[in-house]
Amino acid sequence: MRVQALRARLDALAHSEFEFWATHGPDPKYGGFYGTLDRAGQPIAPSNKGLIQQARQLWTFSMWFEKKQQTPEVRRLAENQYHFLTDHFYEPQSHEFVFTVSESGAPVDPKKVLYAEAFAIYGLSEYARVFHLPDAARYALECFKSLDARAHDAQYGGYDQTHDPAWLSPGAQKEMNTHLHLLEAFAALYEATHDALVGQRVSELVDVTAQRIVQPAGYQRLEFLRDWSVFGQSEVSYGHDLETSWLLPEAANVVGRGREPAVLSAALAIGVHSADWGFDPRRGGFFEAGPAGGGPATKREKVWWIQCEALPALWQLYARTREPRYLDRFEATLAFLENVQRDARYGELYWSVLEDGTVSAHGDNKGEEWKAGYHVLRALVFSEEWLSIGLGKSSAP
Repeated sequence: MRVQALRARLDALAHSEFEFWATHGPDPKYGGFYGTLDRAGQPIAPSNKGLIQQARQLWTFSMWFEKKQQTPEVRRLAENQYHFLTDHFYEPQSHEFVFTVSESGAPVDPKKVLYAEAFAIYGLSEYARVFHLPDAARYALECFKSLDARAHDAQYGGYDQTHDPAWLSPGAQKEMNTHLHLLEAFAALYEATHDALVGQRVSELVDVTAQRIVQPAGYQRLEFLRDWSVFGQSEVSYGHDLETSWLLPEAANVVGRGREPAVLSAALAIGVHSADWGFDPRRGGFFEAGPAGGGPATKREKVWWIQCEALPALWQLYARTREPRYLDRFEATLAFLENVQRDARYGELYWSVLEDGTVSAHGDNKGEEWKAGYHVLRALVFSEEWLSIGLGKSSAP
């Protein structure tokens, strides 16, 4: 009965979230999704549209069509998003995608960032697989080949970010967050194409994550040098570790490695560490970051995507350990999303709230360059699906 009730709540919240994005997000004049939405879901400045945001929306609506609503309306939302992405972001000479375009789709920032290219691959691969469209798979595969040729590190594995125009600390050469999203993107691309080189890179990134990025103390280091020597601070990002704890076995499963003990052990270690130290037992929800050796959180805002990624992570922890505290925290985190993180008046989730539940200084915009429907709808839909399967989920022992 408890699992059935949880599934009903997940489904209700998912449909509410979907309706918000389907109603307020699409730009009927220029295509794509609006760059910024205010609290009520109305488009406001800045109006530029970012690759990360737009590609995440493509993935989200493709996933929703496959798993929830196979209707002409949802197909049309995904199709319109696909055309906006390929018509306005794609650069034929590089086979990659520019970082930002204007509201009408004119290039604004042509830089190529590995993190953002990963989401282009991710969204296009999902769209190609769900709708059986070889052209979409071709865009994704060409983008993969281009970034692989320019950035793959044949000596140490992974991708060299030394010249990546992104957000690494000065002196850092590789980053956990980028490699996490390359892993999920390449896994989706392999499912869509079964390309041999893509499969090799998925397997390589599984090893990089489990053996290099995950540390013996049970957390992921944030930044590295090229040879995977650790670099900079050792702070734990609870959200990224929770996300990786479920995503790593899922990606490994795509290449037949989902039950390998080393993969499952690494995923379990980082999941347990962040589920135990990041959770707020007093008010619910997950904090942002804390010390590597364990201890109270040092960054205590509760960011929307961290709460979302905690859901599939906590279910997987419960499925693998059968420890009731993880199911309790799953339910408490869902309640936190329903009752605190979600805007009761206008719907959708606030970017972040403080410990007392008030909206943080980030503000109450619902859509931004970094905020789309991807984290919340993926978490809700996947979690509901996994709860319907029960404790027989593939990554459980």
